[in-house]
Amino acid sequence: MGLMWYLMGMATTGAIWGYLSLGRRYRLGAMANVALFGTFALAWLCVGWSWGSFAEGEPQSGAMGLICFGLSTMVLAVLTWRNFIRPFKKA
Repeated sequence: MGLMWYLMGMATTGAIWGYLSLGRRYRLGAMANVALFGTFALAWLCVGWSWGSFAEGEPQSGAMGLICFGLSTMVLAVLTWRNFIRPFKKA
């Protein structure tokens, strides 16, 4: 479990770095910020739930966490990119 928290901390650092990089290239409005935070929160929940379930020996719960939270994360990330980020590229 210690490795999970270490990797989640590294992923959080990477997400902040990616957010700052996006902010330099695109105009991020309020909806983009909310959607990006929601995407990050779902991804964090997906990793935490799934890793914890697999570590406790409950692979079915881990797989359901991957399906429910992971799929929702991917859908929200794609919709955020298409609707709130890509159309507002800085010149």
